[in-house]
Amino acid sequence: MELRMIRYILFLVMIMCTPVSFAFSAETNLPIDQFGRIPILHEGRVKPMDSFARLEILKFSKKETPTGLPPLVWLANALFDPVRAVEDRIFLIENPTTRHELGLEERQKPLYSYIELVPGLEKTAPKIANFMNIPPKDLGRSEKDLLNIHENALEFTYILRSFSSVLPLNIQVSPEWRQKAGLGTTDPITFVSLHKMNRDVETAVKAIIKKKGKDPERYSAAEQDLVTLGWQLKTIGDAGKNNILLRVIPTIDADGYASPWELINDGKGSPLSEQELKKWIRLSNAWQQQDAGEWERVLETIVQNNGKISLEVLYNQIAPFRVAIFIFALSLCFSVAHFVAPQIYLYRLSFIALLLGILVQFVGLAIRVEVMARPPVGTLYESILFVGLIAPIVSLLVEYRLKNGTGIISGAISGVLLGILGFSLIGEGDNMKVLGAVLNTRFWLTTHVLCITIGYGWCLLTSVLAHLLLLQKAFGRSIVETQNSLIRTMTTHSLVSLFFTTVGTILGGIWADQSWGRFWGWDPKENGALLIVLWLIWLIHGKIAGQISHLFWICGMAFLSVVVAIAWVGVNLLGVGLHSYGFIEGVFWGLGGFSAAEALLIGTMLYRIMQSEGGHFAR
Repeated sequence: MELRMIRYILFLVMIMCTPVSFAFSAETNLPIDQFGRIPILHEGRVKPMDSFARLEILKFSKKETPTGLPPLVWLANALFDPVRAVEDRIFLIENPTTRHELGLEERQKPLYSYIELVPGLEKTAPKIANFMNIPPKDLGRSEKDLLNIHENALEFTYILRSFSSVLPLNIQVSPEWRQKAGLGTTDPITFVSLHKMNRDVETAVKAIIKKKGKDPERYSAAEQDLVTLGWQLKTIGDAGKNNILLRVIPTIDADGYASPWELINDGKGSPLSEQELKKWIRLSNAWQQQDAGEWERVLETIVQNNGKISLEVLYNQIAPFRVAIFIFALSLCFSVAHFVAPQIYLYRLSFIALLLGILVQFVGLAIRVEVMARPPVGTLYESILFVGLIAPIVSLLVEYRLKNGTGIISGAISGVLLGILGFSLIGEGDNMKVLGAVLNTRFWLTTHVLCITIGYGWCLLTSVLAHLLLLQKAFGRSIVETQNSLIRTMTTHSLVSLFFTTVGTILGGIWADQSWGRFWGWDPKENGALLIVLWLIWLIHGKIAGQISHLFWICGMAFLSVVVAIAWVGVNLLGVGLHSYGFIEGVFWGLGGFSAAEALLIGTMLYRIMQSEGGHFAR
C-alpha cells in the first residue's frame, strides 16, 4: 500500500484535477440507469457498473445511500467531479478509539468526508506501516479498524484519480512546451498530452538544478514554472502507478479490460483504447455540464448489449432475497393467525404467500446461476440462499401429508430465519464471487455441495417441526392424533435428512481425494458434516431400539438446528482447515446467542411438558 499517496492526493485533487466544476446540483437530472450497465472488470469478473458502485459505497459506509444519493450518482460524482466528491461524508467510523486517533470530531452519525480524514491519515501513516509487518490475527480491533480506514481511503483515491490522466488539469504550461507537446493555445492540458515529453521535462529540470541548485529563489520565472511542471507530472504519474481499480476500457489482451492508467503504465494502449478513452472524456464533460443529450449519446456507444450485465442490474434493483424475506414473513403472519383463529381464507393466504416466497427465492437463485455460469452453491452465503429455498419446498411436502397448516408455518419460519441469516452474512464484498479452481467444478458443485446443503435444509425443516410439536404439547394446542401424525412425519424427514447428509459427506470425501489427495483429513468442516450424521444416527437408532423416549427424541430433533448451525457456520470460524473463512466476531456472537436461545427454549418447553404430563408421549 502506497501511503505517500495519501499525503498528496487531496492537494492533487483540489488543485490539479479540474474537470471544470460548473455550479450544478449534486442531484443530477441525467438518466443514470444506462451508466449502471457499463461493464467493468472487478474482482476477477466482468460486472455492471451498478454492482461496482454498490459494492464500493457499501465498503466505505456499510449502506448504499449515506449521502442520500443513489450509488451510481455518487460514483459518477467521484469520477467526474472529484473536487466536490472529497467533501461527501461516506466513511463510517464506528470505533471511538479510531475516531480519536484520527482526530475526528464526535457526531451523532459517525460519517466523515475524505477531506476530514486526510490530516488523521497522514498522522497515523507510520502506525500503518508497522501494522503491515504484523499478521492480521495478531492485530487488535482498533488496529484493524484503523488499517481498514487507510485501505478504504486509498481505494477512494483510486476512484477519484481514475481519469486524472485524461481529464483537464489546472496547471500552467509555457508556449514553448505547449508547442513541444503538440498543443494549441486553447487545447486542454492533460497528463496524457504531456506524458510524451515527460523525459524532456525531467532532463531540463535536472539541468536547472545542476546549474543553480535546489533553491527556487535562484530560478527565473520560466525556470520556476518548468520545475513546478516537472514536479506536478511526476506526482500525478506516481499517483497513478497502481491505479487499476476502474477497468472499463476494452483491450485486445487476455484480460479484456484495463483502467485508464494501465494504458499508460503497462503499455496496453491501442487505437481501440484511445477511441474508448475519448468516449469517457466526452462522458465526463457531459456530466459536468449536465448535458443530457450528449450523456445519452455517449452511453449508447459505451454500453454493450450484454444479457448477463442487464440481468445483474435487474437483480440489484429488485433484491429478490430481501423481497422473499418479506413474503415469507407475510406467510408466517397469516399462518399464526390461522392457528389462533382457524379460517379457510387465512390458510389459503398463508399458502399462497409461501408459494410466492419460494418462487421469488427460486428466481433470485436462477439469476445468480445464469450470471455466474455455475451451480448456485459455492460459498457459505450461497449455501444459505440455497437452503432458504430447499427448506420451504420440503415444507410443502409436509403440508401435503398433514393438511393442517403445520407445513406452511414451518416453511415460513424457515424462510424468514434463513433469509435473515443470509442478509446478516452478505458482507461488504461481491457475493457473486469467482471461485478457485478446486471449487469451480460443475460436477462436484452439482453433487457434493448441493447434496449436503439439501441435507442442511431438510434437517432444519425437521427441527422446526420438532419445535412446533414441543410447543403444541407444552401449551396443549393439539390432540394426540395430530401429535402422532406429526411424529410420523418427523420420522420420515429425519431419515431423508440422514440420507442426504450421509451421501453428501461421502461425496465430499471423494471430492477431497480427487482434489487434495486424501479422502478424510479430520478437517473441521468434515468433522462438522460427520457430527450431523452421528447426531441423526444416534437419535434414530435410540428411538428404534427403545433406548430413548419420544420426548427425548423430539427434543434431540429440535436441537438439530444447533448441531447444523455449528457444523454449517461455526466450524468456519475456527481459523483452521481448508474450509476456514476466518473469525467473524458478529457471526460468533450471533451463533452463540442462537445456540443459547435454542437450549433455553427447548429446555423451557421440556420442563413445562414434564410438569404437566410426566414427560411421556404416547408410543
